[in-house]
Amino acid sequence: MRTGEAAKFTLKAFPAVCAIAMGLCLLTERVAGAFGVELHEQDMVGLVRSCAGWNLMFAALVAQIAVLIPLAEEAIFRGALFALPTFVARRLGLRARPFAAVAAIASSALFAFAHYVDWQRVFAGKGFSLIGWNNAFLALFFIGMAHCWLMRRTRSFTAPALSHILFNTVNLVLIGVFAAFDG
Repeated sequence: MRTGEAAKFTLKAFPAVCAIAMGLCLLTERVAGAFGVELHEQDMVGLVRSCAGWNLMFAALVAQIAVLIPLAEEAIFRGALFALPTFVARRLGLRARPFAAVAAIASSALFAFAHYVDWQRVFAGKGFSLIGWNNAFLALFFIGMAHCWLMRRTRSFTAPALSHILFNTVNLVLIGVFAAFDG
């Protein structure tokens, strides 16, 4: 598909992807609550909530969360970890479908897991550690699978990248709306 067609396809699929992902977050939260498990919010959510009003730091944070991080994550998880094994299999004359299925599951699981790594600690050279469990793992895995499907269906990096940018932007807006009602 050409870029414009991939973007149109993504915009058609996005409401369902977004609704299912948010539903999985809610379901996870309810099930955890029923078992008395306390869930933590993602670091970025807390960071966005803590920013007091619109300033340069907040604008940079929004640009990072809405555009830069989604593009980097899509390049890593859909470009390298999903598309590359399938491409190599095809080049070696192997059937690509089994490689695509395994690559989709592996890249989606790693995508979800990557949201639990304390990257600030890692980049500061203080070692590897994980942040607390939250309600997003199943939703993130689903989004990873949906983005693999979008990439395979459209044969374009544009589709998952646009979907990821839209998803993060919708979440930023929702965090802002809920923060306004909280206080």
